[in-house]
Amino acid sequence: MKVQISLLRNVMLVLALNESFAASSKMWIRAAVSTSTKAPLAHGPTVLGFSMLPHRTRTSRSRMMSSSTDVEVSSEQLSHKTSPDKKTGSLLHTVMVQRNRQSAAFREGTPLIFGGSVAATFTEQCDVNSLISDDETIPMGSIVAVVVSRDSSTEGRPKKDFRGKRRNQSSNRKEHVVPHHSISTSDNEKKQRDMINQSQLIGYGVFNPESMYRVRMLCHDTIHPGLTKSIRSIRKNIQRGNFQSVSSSGMGLDLILERKISDAIYTRLAMQLPSASITDTYRLVNGEGDGLSGLAVDILGGATAIVMSSAAWCEIHKETILSVLGRMLKEHPSYADTSIDIVWRNTPSRLKQDGYEVDIKSSGGTDEKDENPIVATESSVKYLTYPHSDGQKTGFYCDQRANRLMVAELCQNKRVLDLCCYNGGFALNAMIRGCAASSIGVDSSQDAINAAMANAELNGLSGMDVSFVKDDISAFMKGAMDADNEFDVIVLDPPKLAPSLSSLDKASRKYHALNRDAMNLIDRSQGGLLLTCTCSAAMSQKDGGQYFLSMVNKAALSAKRRVTLLRVSGAAPCHTQSPASFPAGQYLTAALFHVGPADV
Repeated sequence: MKVQISLLRNVMLVLALNESFAASSKMWIRAAVSTSTKAPLAHGPTVLGFSMLPHRTRTSRSRMMSSSTDVEVSSEQLSHKTSPDKKTGSLLHTVMVQRNRQSAAFREGTPLIFGGSVAATFTEQCDVNSLISDDETIPMGSIVAVVVSRDSSTEGRPKKDFRGKRRNQSSNRKEHVVPHHSISTSDNEKKQRDMINQSQLIGYGVFNPESMYRVRMLCHDTIHPGLTKSIRSIRKNIQRGNFQSVSSSGMGLDLILERKISDAIYTRLAMQLPSASITDTYRLVNGEGDGLSGLAVDILGGATAIVMSSAAWCEIHKETILSVLGRMLKEHPSYADTSIDIVWRNTPSRLKQDGYEVDIKSSGGTDEKDENPIVATESSVKYLTYPHSDGQKTGFYCDQRANRLMVAELCQNKRVLDLCCYNGGFALNAMIRGCAASSIGVDSSQDAINAAMANAELNGLSGMDVSFVKDDISAFMKGAMDADNEFDVIVLDPPKLAPSLSSLDKASRKYHALNRDAMNLIDRSQGGLLLTCTCSAAMSQKDGGQYFLSMVNKAALSAKRRVTLLRVSGAAPCHTQSPASFPAGQYLTAALFHVGPADV
């Protein structure tokens, strides 16, 4: 039985009700008057809705919650509901994952939770005087607690049909519907709150309903029990009503960022990064490897920090990230007397995959600082970088630092060819650190060639046998073979040729041809060294890395040269990886081969 009346005529109509409802009606009147005086609506007449139905059956409207009554909201008032980008300090979000082997991996530190692992989501409204929207999911970028039920109940999971298959499951992630529950401080949702409270806490992360990575875990209870305790305390205070001073970014995210960036700093200091006059350019934060999935930070020249955002939560919480990072850099022992300039960059294609659209025209850009280069030092070799310009990535590839140094040590009195040289990293190290007899760098980009030549001059190599050529590397190798040119050491470091698994076959054929031609340029009488690289994660991770090595072996058969594998390495140690998700973070493979003499 439901009657809607205006507040002014409320008393008269209630007196006319059946005597059997008198007691309950008087209680409703008192609640209505109390609500209308304590929490008046900003617009329109106050309308009371009396219902004998429980709250959970009316899930299509936004509502203001009270301890004993629902005040329904008009369409005009719906426009004032809280949005994800406004203050939501009274909302607590929880994600419950299914209890299975995969949830055990989450508890052990796996940083990414896929949509298929989510059993249900919950939003708890802790402010009885605020509007709560019956959204079908948790807003993008929200801080969430991730829990797993302590029992094996199948409630909230897709039901199985008679063939044992999950119903309504599809390969399309948008068709995977997860039940979402909006609960309040009233007793009607006590069962749901008890279910959450009795569940096992995995940790805290950021939610994204549009991404295949439904939750990016930022804090695991098993790894950071003290940190999760602090965040749990914040949430308990909010449940008690102490939420007035909590901002949308204050649900513990600042605490997480401080701890993770602090850990990252100590990790690099253990690697002696930075090291005075030797290396001042390195990766400070490396996404999942440092527990901050989607966020990377490079330090260039000890003067500039380049932030690379590739996840929606980073864009949503940009101000918090910049604030915490700036504060942590000021406290860094190596930068006590240095003002670090922070540059924000993002990857629109990766963000689009994460369900977040950015304006490509405004995502980058140049400014008056473009012409002021930063001198970056790596292994005592200097490079000019332009972090404020629209250069490639962060302006410098510091992931090859260890590989450049390793090859340089093998180049004494050798003829070196650096294919896809970019700013000349391998060629310069071969000359400066390795005392090579000669070095040639080849790249198809004129900007890259100009940068490499400027770096050679910066390092005092003018007049030495080092040169850089603008050319397609396939065309250059063909011309070199026609001219019977040979080399003792060749580095082949092409750009990403396989951005996804679907392009792997086509990329493999390209890699095969490049490696075959490179082997044909190795000294035919004594043989030599080939460092061949791939920065394609699809290639590096396929068959545990064996796929790439098999491709090189097939290229050797085509070139009729014998190859011996000497070592396989990846990115420099500052590009940390999470052991819980390895090899998911492995994208770079650098394989060093000895190419034997030609059997003529």
